[in-house]
Amino acid sequence: MVKNFRRPKDKGELDDREVAGLWKAIALAHEVGEGGQRITLDSILRIHKMMFEAVTPEIAGRFRVNGEDIKKLKCIEPPPGRLVQERVYAFWRELDTRLSIIPRHPKKMAITQVKKWREQVFDVATWTQHQIAAIHPFCEGNGRMARLMTNLILSRYGLPPSQVKYEKKEDKERYLFALCQIDLHGNYELLKESIIKSVIESYKKEQKLRRRK
Repeated sequence: MVKNFRRPKDKGELDDREVAGLWKAIALAHEVGEGGQRITLDSILRIHKMMFEAVTPEIAGRFRVNGEDIKKLKCIEPPPGRLVQERVYAFWRELDTRLSIIPRHPKKMAITQVKKWREQVFDVATWTQHQIAAIHPFCEGNGRMARLMTNLILSRYGLPPSQVKYEKKEDKERYLFALCQIDLHGNYELLKESIIKSVIESYKKEQKLRRRK
């Protein structure tokens, strides 16, 4: 038990804390994404801690450990807690390598180069979302962290956030089906298409708001 921590007195307070934590985590992910600093495992843990420190501080800002196992989810079979650190470190090294070869801004690029640049950004954002979903490195909040990390990467390259719909049953089933295509067939296209579509929708909303001002 974390010292001086008071549990929410009822579901209403719990929900309020969860919403507040999520908004703080969204803001931090955006800040890290737009910043010039390297994206590290510590960056990822700070975002998770921001989300859960007022709700379940004992699991906030840390990865699963030995004994904290998660059962198979649809087509995803997360590694046992004892292997999470190893898997997360391998994921981060690959992420760091992929990000290092993508220019932050497509300045002075030909149209074909800009198109390739966008494809690289969406590829790594899609891959990242799946990796976090597949590893399920946290005790809670893996889906939210997967989507937050996707938006962190998009914001790093000046692109609008993705708002992949997940709340409704049919949206969730569509999302899980896209993840299954990766796990079963190595096909990232469905998830990538949903992210691109959502980014375009976000861009249109931003443009509409700007025209109103």
